[in-house]
Amino acid sequence: MRKKWAGAMALLLAGSVIAAGCGSDSKGKEGGKSDSLTLYYSHAADWSDPIVKEFQEKTGITVNLVGAGTGELIARIRAEKDNPLGDVLWGGFVDGYAVVDDLLEPYKSTELDKLIPEAKSPNNTWYGFNLEPMVIIYNPKLVKEEEAPKSWEDLTDPKWKGKIAHADPVKSGSSFTAVVNMILSKPDREQGMDLIKRFVDNLDGKLISSSSGTFKGVADGEYSVGVTYEQGALKYMESGADLEIVYPSDGNTLLTSGLGIVKNAKNMENAQKFVDFVLGKEVQSHIGDIYRRTVRTDLQEPKGMVPLSQLVKIDYDMEWAIANKEMITKKWKEFVVGQ
Repeated sequence: MRKKWAGAMALLLAGSVIAAGCGSDSKGKEGGKSDSLTLYYSHAADWSDPIVKEFQEKTGITVNLVGAGTGELIARIRAEKDNPLGDVLWGGFVDGYAVVDDLLEPYKSTELDKLIPEAKSPNNTWYGFNLEPMVIIYNPKLVKEEEAPKSWEDLTDPKWKGKIAHADPVKSGSSFTAVVNMILSKPDREQGMDLIKRFVDNLDGKLISSSSGTFKGVADGEYSVGVTYEQGALKYMESGADLEIVYPSDGNTLLTSGLGIVKNAKNMENAQKFVDFVLGKEVQSHIGDIYRRTVRTDLQEPKGMVPLSQLVKIDYDMEWAIANKEMITKKWKEFVVGQ
């Protein structure tokens, strides 16, 4: 079923008229009805483009795609705040959205009442698109199941020194989320930062340039274990990669990936339609087929994935993470330099 839906979505993409560009020439918020939308997105095109294509077919709205890393797109939105060129930001974890809450447009989605609490923001400035647990992966050719790390704490065992694949959290949003997850897995912040210091020591100066490189590094045997996000790992495994997944026993924050409308977007009505579309039951009922967990309360968990009830959940202290992001990244750099 998973491959069947993904295949159908791939067929939808064939012959797509999705535009690639930096903006829209259509009339927008102040100039009458618009027939286009500029989407800033950081998702993989192989599954997100078909969703966009389906949106186009159902609404008649032409979508101009601008793809880049989440951090780069957020920086772009900040730089364009006086003359926004994008309408919607889609991709990356919601802790990144909360940092730029003032640059996002409040909107009460038609799907709001059907969403889990983790997918809602206090001011309706952003929404969660899917739940995304952080996981530990390992190469079964190099690591026996009984010897694999079972917790974040286990990653500080000296036997993993220099064998852990992890992207730089200063550059990677998912890696920063993983670092915060590790900190929050401890009873207090001091113990959490101590865990990070010991974890960095075990990296032995090795950092992956991007989160996607973690899968490849572990699958290719360059590293024995790695830290990453669930969907990416499962998708890489489906492609034939020899990997195994561990859900840390000392807790998972279960953060959601994000979606939000750019403040004063020129194509505001179309931006709202897109938000409602991807949060709607039709799209959400299928995202499990591409290893993503729905954020709707009226849909069942995807088959073939570990039930959320079996994961150890810990609360993600969003306010603390946002207020201390600079401190966390500064400490991280100090730990790396001090090795």
